Amino acid sequence: MTLQPLRSLKRSIGRRIFGADPIILMYHRVADIPVDPWGLAVHPARFEQQIARLRRLRRVVHLHELLDLERRRAPSDKPLAAVTFDDGYHDVYSNARPVLQRLDCPMTLFVTTGIIGTDREFWWDAVARVFLEIEHLPESLTLDIAGKECHWTVPPASDHQARDRIFREVWGRLRVLPHEVLTKLLAGIGEWSSCDLVAREMHRAMTAPEVRNISDGLITIGAHTLTHPTLPAHSADVQFREIAESRRACEKLAGTRVRTFAYPFGDHSDTTVRAVREAGFDLACTVDARSVRRNAEPLTLPRIYVGDWKGDEFEKRIEDPSL
Repeated sequence: MTLQPLRSLKRSIGRRIFGADPIILMYHRVADIPVDPWGLAVHPARFEQQIARLRRLRRVVHLHELLDLERRRAPSDKPLAAVTFDDGYHDVYSNARPVLQRLDCPMTLFVTTGIIGTDREFWWDAVARVFLEIEHLPESLTLDIAGKECHWTVPPASDHQARDRIFREVWGRLRVLPHEVLTKLLAGIGEWSSCDLVAREMHRAMTAPEVRNISDGLITIGAHTLTHPTLPAHSADVQFREIAESRRACEKLAGTRVRTFAYPFGDHSDTTVRAVREAGFDLACTVDARSVRRNAEPLTLPRIYVGDWKGDEFEKRIEDPSL
């Protein structure tokens, strides 16, 4: 006896279970980029395949309508889906928006407001740029993090695995730090690597006019904090400021009420959820890879990550996120 029949049965059951429940899809970028360590980008051609397939399989609705429409959905109706994008990369404006408009597919864009219109890249892209794209680096790196000196020996660029390991270690150290400390350390990494870290066109965030223009009814704006921190790593006051002020900034950019929020990195605690509630949001999204079950908690809704998959793979993955 082999395990294959059991695996096939599991997939079949998974498709039936997930197929009836609403799903929320999580995207970040629609672009063809050479270095993508976190798998954030979907190729533009594959994105169009995915959205076309999604529209055939499900009724795609605005995120803020999802729970109410699900309560009123008849069993014979198509199952529901919502599409979301995190962060606010320019390629969502230039590459994703035309596809969504052409296929009449609603979307919610969660905007990290502090980077909009600046000449900076998202900090994780800057770190990847240094360690994964610059060939010649000094042989060692020392960072003073929270009063502790952290040392790394930097391998040659030809050792891709070792470079990637250092990138992920530095990323992990930085992501829990206060924004001011992270920014200072990032500037030091730029000087150490002789890289100015000014945003490259391929990796820049949207401008304020682009955010305003993309908020057109088909696409709605949600908040994603001011600076994309790991919220539970910070005090309750810092968390509330990041959450509440990002909502106000989004409403100023979009000119409409902002009702939805996404937790950076998906990280949240009871304190974080309470801050989201106190800031006046109706819905908030995590990165838990599952469908939206009946009686789901509106402030911790799950989402399914979408990778750079062709249409058939996309269909299998969204109908059974356990694959």
